[in-house]
Amino acid sequence: MASPSSSPDKPSPARIKGVFSMTKDSFVGAGATRRKVSQAVHYYAEEDGGGEIAMRALNPHFVPSGPAKLVTREELLSNFLPDPTLYLHKVLPAMRRVDESVERADRHRSQGELFTAEFDYKEALSLDEEHVRATFGLGLTYLERGENDNAVIVFHRIVELDHAFDTSNKHLFNEFGIRLRKNRMYPQALRYYFRIFAKVKNDDHLLYNISRTLFEMSRHLPARHFLFKAMAIDPGLKEAAALGRAIEAELAKSDAKPRGRGRRQR
Repeated sequence: MASPSSSPDKPSPARIKGVFSMTKDSFVGAGATRRKVSQAVHYYAEEDGGGEIAMRALNPHFVPSGPAKLVTREELLSNFLPDPTLYLHKVLPAMRRVDESVERADRHRSQGELFTAEFDYKEALSLDEEHVRATFGLGLTYLERGENDNAVIVFHRIVELDHAFDTSNKHLFNEFGIRLRKNRMYPQALRYYFRIFAKVKNDDHLLYNISRTLFEMSRHLPARHFLFKAMAIDPGLKEAAALGRAIEAELAKSDAKPRGRGRRQR
């Protein structure tokens, strides 16, 4: 029996998931040869539990790619037409192929099979060059193999992807930053962390990692500054106390040096 607050006569609509298209007009040529050209542009749309619909453009391989644009159900149904045939026969198989390649790559990387992991990540990226998980995975594979030059190439690709730093990818960008630091790629690690800091300023673990990187670069005063910011958010932050003691010890050594001979902090 339905509760008084339920609405059995008005079931909630099924969540939207599929391919939609809209026609865009453009003009080509000039003067007497100028003419209007209409082209169908396709998007993959998926509705979440909160009713928001994320739309992503399809790339030439029929894979949703790039950042998502949020629209309402009303906007979607008013301005776009569904294309279930394209979704079932082109888009869904392509999405499955990408997902399967990334799953295989992650599994190989976790088992230390790094060359096989590289192959599978690259297969996924050949279909979706902006795939966040595959990009991070490829970069981590290079870092774990000690191939810092290749890792730098992936690093530059990551910092240009705005959607790489969405909170849904937090575990990936944390792991990548830590690995950059462990490989002593300090300038890249610092640039990477500040790329995240521009979007998220109150993450205690991010602030700690900035402090740790600065400390390993012997930049002790700014390291202390960012550690204080981290501990202001979480006074009980694990490992912060040990880092704080190490920073203060290095600063004490600098203070003990004769005036004019100590290295200036940057």
